[in-house]
Amino acid sequence: MATSTDTTRAPELSGVFPSVAGGAGYAGVTGSGDTVEVQGRWRDGELRRIDGPEGTAVVLGQCLADDDRLRRTALRALASGRSDELTRLPGSYLCLVIREHELTAYVDAAGQYPLFFRDTGRRFVFGTRPVSVADAAGTRRRPDTAVLAAGIFCPGAPALTGERSVVAGVDKLGGGQALRRTARGGVERWTHEPLETDPQASFARSADALRDALETAVRLRVVGGRRVTTDFSGGLDSTSLAFLTLRHQPGPLSVTTYRGSAASTCDDLVHAERFARLDPRLRVEVVTGSRETLTYQGLLTGHPGEHSPGGRDSGEPDAAAVALARTRLRLARVARLGGGVHLGGEGGDALLVAPPGYLAALARPERLRRLARDSRELARARREAPSAVAARAVGLARTPLATAFRRLADAIEHRAMRNVSAGSAVGAVGAVGAVAAGERAAAHDIDWLDAIAWWPEPGSEAGWLTRAASKELATLARQAADTAGHTAGSRAGDLTALDNLRTSGAVQRQLSETARPFGVWPQAPFLDTAVVRACAALPAHLRAAPPAFKPLLGAALADLVPAPVLARRTKGDYGDEDYQGARACARELRSILLDSRLAELGVIEPAAVTAALDGALMGLRAPFPALNRLLAAEIWLRNTTWH
Repeated sequence: MATSTDTTRAPELSGVFPSVAGGAGYAGVTGSGDTVEVQGRWRDGELRRIDGPEGTAVVLGQCLADDDRLRRTALRALASGRSDELTRLPGSYLCLVIREHELTAYVDAAGQYPLFFRDTGRRFVFGTRPVSVADAAGTRRRPDTAVLAAGIFCPGAPALTGERSVVAGVDKLGGGQALRRTARGGVERWTHEPLETDPQASFARSADALRDALETAVRLRVVGGRRVTTDFSGGLDSTSLAFLTLRHQPGPLSVTTYRGSAASTCDDLVHAERFARLDPRLRVEVVTGSRETLTYQGLLTGHPGEHSPGGRDSGEPDAAAVALARTRLRLARVARLGGGVHLGGEGGDALLVAPPGYLAALARPERLRRLARDSRELARARREAPSAVAARAVGLARTPLATAFRRLADAIEHRAMRNVSAGSAVGAVGAVGAVAAGERAAAHDIDWLDAIAWWPEPGSEAGWLTRAASKELATLARQAADTAGHTAGSRAGDLTALDNLRTSGAVQRQLSETARPFGVWPQAPFLDTAVVRACAALPAHLRAAPPAFKPLLGAALADLVPAPVLARRTKGDYGDEDYQGARACARELRSILLDSRLAELGVIEPAAVTAALDGALMGLRAPFPALNRLLAAEIWLRNTTWH
């Protein structure tokens, strides 16, 4: 579509929805001069369009309503102008309503299907990938370094960069948000799924709502004889989904369990095998990792694919990119089982495990006895002093969000300055210096107590930032403080839980894209909007009952899932594969860091990062989560053509 400066014409809408598979097609959308371009082969039911006299509705993602219900709802919404009715259908999906020169968009509650857009005034370009939007808008492809830095070093504070995406000049509509671009060119944004806690919510009612929503989410995916497989880690979430699937699928159910490399200490397989014996219909496929599938294997030899005419477009940085070899191994096994829909437990932790910040909601006179009890239980499990846990909770309750942002700004500047000096010393004295710097940095590593906060402040990884980048992040934090309002610290647990939910949505979205070439569609019933609503209505402090693990899920599924499954209180941890992988791939990791794109952009000091890596290779504690996010950004920058 050609842009025009003729002010008598209504502003144009232009959408581009690229799929990673090959091929191309076009689908016109009602309204003069308004076009949506659809590229690639979409999964069955992934993109559905309903045309009516008043306009067109498009749902993209996992809308579980049948064709008749979707059509009736869409036509009714188009006729009445109340398009929000389309957001109440089962599933998790992006909804677009396009009338004469007007677009209204609704992103699912978890942010699994965000919308990216650029408004040039005369033209409003939107789509599912930020680079494709930039191309369609005729904008130069450039990464937004501030967004990249915030995602690596301050992932718990997404408000730092607001609506900006990782591509400069392209904005992002995230989880639960809505947007309307009118025929006159005005743009309005609001939150259509605020997911506010309900003061009147009770544990029992929320458990009933979760039970109904989760069973519906599974049933609608199995209905019609569709082939379904599931993860079966032995943990509560995926294992519960497998048993729920068996309630609606008469025949055998193939499930996959990952067993780590020979040196892995994770005990998931032990639990999975024990639970599999509870129902003879379960067919467990054990996927065994090896040295070749350790973390960091083949970081530069993946297959990003060509996603747009202008070159590579790999979406957004994928936090799981460092484990691509392991992910591909698991997807290949699912593909050999027949492919199709594969259910996983992503989102369960975010919805069902209350963040440690929930303790701040107990720091009030009528809840002090509960605060003391929970502090004792949590302290015992983590070998901390109960008084220290309670003191952190009280301190958080007295820390409004604006104050937290200001403290974050101070911490970024202070730690970056101190650690950059330590990193410089390392360059002068080599390996011995690396050990010394690692020992100094260890005092600043994040531990569990640090999570009783709005977010953990950056640890030793803050020393990787350049002085300019740390100053930019600190400035963003102070700007966020100015707009934070009077949000009380007692709300930290609830709001952190929502941030964790949106992180889960991003993780699942990336997994879905990785799975396309395998003919597998990973789906996460816990991210369905109805499931999210059922859990989010209950305040975080009511979702916690230490030492119980995920008590809300246990109450919801008590007679639907075998009791031994719901009794497990541990969660598998494959973190040791990070250390093993770092040792096996040390040369490749150093090569990436020494030729760092983030360094070229002025975000990090490579020597400081390699010093941390060297320390890890010597057995010192290392901020692997931050390193993994950094490498994800590096891979994304390399797999995207910039100009």
